[in-house]
Amino acid sequence: MNKITVNDMKSISFPQGDYVSPGLETVQPDLCFPNMVLGNKYDSSWLYLRRDIPHNWYVDQRRSDVGFVSRDEAHILYNTALKFQGKKALEIGCWMGWSACHLALGGVELDVIDPMLSEQLFYESVTDSLKQAGVKESVNLIPGYSPQTVAETANKLQRKWSLIFIDGHHEAPAPLDDAIICEQFAEADALILFHDLTAPDVGKGLDYLKAKGWQTMVYQTMQIMGVAWRGNVEPVMHQPDNTINWRLPPHLQSYNVSGVAQTKTTDKFSILLQIIQPYTLLSETKLFSLYSQAQQVYDYLFWLPKILKQTLSRRKIFPS
Repeated sequence: MNKITVNDMKSISFPQGDYVSPGLETVQPDLCFPNMVLGNKYDSSWLYLRRDIPHNWYVDQRRSDVGFVSRDEAHILYNTALKFQGKKALEIGCWMGWSACHLALGGVELDVIDPMLSEQLFYESVTDSLKQAGVKESVNLIPGYSPQTVAETANKLQRKWSLIFIDGHHEAPAPLDDAIICEQFAEADALILFHDLTAPDVGKGLDYLKAKGWQTMVYQTMQIMGVAWRGNVEPVMHQPDNTINWRLPPHLQSYNVSGVAQTKTTDKFSILLQIIQPYTLLSETKLFSLYSQAQQVYDYLFWLPKILKQTLSRRKIFPS
């Protein structure tokens, strides 16, 4: 990526509705993604999308139900990559290449694994965007599923990675399997980022690394990112948007949040546990998992009428 192009990207101001944490270096490759548009959060029926966060949610207009990482999240990726310039990095799940582009712009040599890359139109779209950003030469696009393709790539290329971004399949056992395989092929000095920690199953990947002795932290962003690191590396520090009344889902309550002073809050689960545990044979871990899922379902039901209304409206405009 040449310096003039990077400066050109930095000279463009962000659209209203975007947020980037103070203290982060900025870059803006929007013009390299001609199909990226502002999405409607009610077009997605995914249980764990935080529709109440007012930050812009970008999508590819060809698939408006799947979002990109937010502007803030993209800059966590970019600034983290700046700390690993010239080193090997891995991304599991790239969708349309928005996150991969930000990682590559940070100067890492990036291997990207995604089963969608086996589809020609998808592969060509990602490739074109990376070429326009001037980073295609530093990105190796690999069709395939994790964890099998991660192990195959590591063995074939004799590869270990210093920076890893996990944003693949979000349902169990995939996030945990991703964390396990990535730890096997991570350098001694390494950092692993997770996206969509709003989903409890994704949280299990971060939980695994925490239990294995990695240092951990979460970022309060639209979809919540997590970071685990070991050795002689440090994560990017992040300041959440102070105009938002943030909260953490139950399964992340034990984690420190970047840029937020830790305060004691009433632990609703502990209160419920004291009431329920004498009457059940379920373990505390299982009860906590059920509690977390119930909280997420409650939030989802709040938004469900608007999602259904949006779906019906679209069907009237675009009848099948």
